[in-house]
Amino acid sequence: MKQITRNIDLNAARDLLERVPRACIAFAHDDEPWAQPVALVWHDNRYRVGIPQTADLQPDSGQEVVLLVDEGIYFFDLRAIYIRGHVQPTEAPTNVPSGYTWFELLPLKTVAWDYGTLREVNDER
Repeated sequence: MKQITRNIDLNAARDLLERVPRACIAFAHDDEPWAQPVALVWHDNRYRVGIPQTADLQPDSGQEVVLLVDEGIYFFDLRAIYIRGHVQPTEAPTNVPSGYTWFELLPLKTVAWDYGTLREVNDER
């Protein structure tokens, strides 16, 4: 059976990690979702997430979060990387502005997509 996919290989979207057009994390707090814009530094295949110290909430050490790095506002320009994993406090990377609390995201699942590459693929089920 055929299906349509927008998913791409993570390597095809690595530029989003290198230049970070927009990034945010989402996590649960008091059984409700919380989203927060973040700074992201990707180096040596490590994801370091900076949350402004002025943020109302920050995730707990070991908490599961979702990081979304995306760009585009028009349908066929939408590209993104979604990373779900656990965060651990870490030291600030070099050459970053002050005023952030830094976490390292340890990925459990990574998905990348690009709506400009919609295509038909064979269903692997």
